[in-house]
Amino acid sequence: MRRIPVLLLALALFRCAAPAPPPPEAAPEPVRVEPAPAPPAVAEEKVIGTVRVTASALNVREEASTDAEVVTQVKKGESLSVLREDESWTKVRLASGETGWVASRFVSKGTAAAKKPAPRRKGGCPPDSDYAFTEAPLLTFSDSGAHGLVVVEATVSAKGNVTSTKLISNGTGDESLAFLAQKEIRAAKFSPPIRGCVPRAFVFTYRRTF
Repeated sequence: MRRIPVLLLALALFRCAAPAPPPPEAAPEPVRVEPAPAPPAVAEEKVIGTVRVTASALNVREEASTDAEVVTQVKKGESLSVLREDESWTKVRLASGETGWVASRFVSKGTAAAKKPAPRRKGGCPPDSDYAFTEAPLLTFSDSGAHGLVVVEATVSAKGNVTSTKLISNGTGDESLAFLAQKEIRAAKFSPPIRGCVPRAFVFTYRRTF
């Protein structure tokens, strides 16, 4: 009969000696990830009007400068959307969505049909006009397998003759094709632009695709 209290006492001592179970770990708090701020919206320039090209071929440049890179060329009669303008340069948007700057003196507002012909000045003085080809460049054949765009700037005298050429870029990588493009434009003839009754020298950009 005395063994039962002894066993109970031993069991009680064993429970006291056993280490208490560790407390349950608290669940980590979720980390809030702030969304990245959206980039500021770029306001699209509004169209403020339209102009029509009056030159035979007109350079569209990246900036309002004759030293800026030529983006493309537009032809006489093309209609362009106007984004900005001043006395010398007009920023336009093409039908393709491209934007660039053109010389303001080579575009006019309104449609070609509404434009009245310039009156001939007294004393036989011709009215102001833009340049035009009298003999367009004659495209020649090449057996080179290279393809690309060659851009040449031609200096044209007040008599309409090409006096010098300068290679701007050669996308073909073939020097013979660059030489061929310069030869083609050197053989062309122009009717120079008239300003104040006087024919003027100018620079023409020739773009030749092979």
